[in-house]
Amino acid sequence: MTSAPVVDLNTASDVREDESVATIAEQVPCITIIDRPVAPVRALKGEPITGKVSLMMLAGEEFGRIHELDALRIDEGRLHGISTESVPMGSIVTIGWQDPSRAACRGVVAFAIPASGGWRIMVELDSKLAA
Repeated sequence: MTSAPVVDLNTASDVREDESVATIAEQVPCITIIDRPVAPVRALKGEPITGKVSLMMLAGEEFGRIHELDALRIDEGRLHGISTESVPMGSIVTIGWQDPSRAACRGVVAFAIPASGGWRIMVELDSKLAA
């Protein structure tokens, strides 16, 4: 077994005094917050409807399932409302109104998008009575 030479740490120097050590200015990360202008809220179109609406699914895996909508508005043959759960787009539905003066009708779910407090649902109404 050979023995390696022992280096005295007090006398050994890796950095010479004449070498300058470059110091880099430490950059502090900065976050700039820019207030975006508040987007104008679009005015709700159409006639507001009091009460709720029940959408009954007429086809597919969810046949017979009922979804309720509230915060209702009707505009140009379209029913707009809020549901607590998503309704599949393209679904054919029978629309039952809480208001007895309105006749039941059919419609097709045009879109369902997430919104605060639920899902925004739009149904294209059909003028024929529901079967």
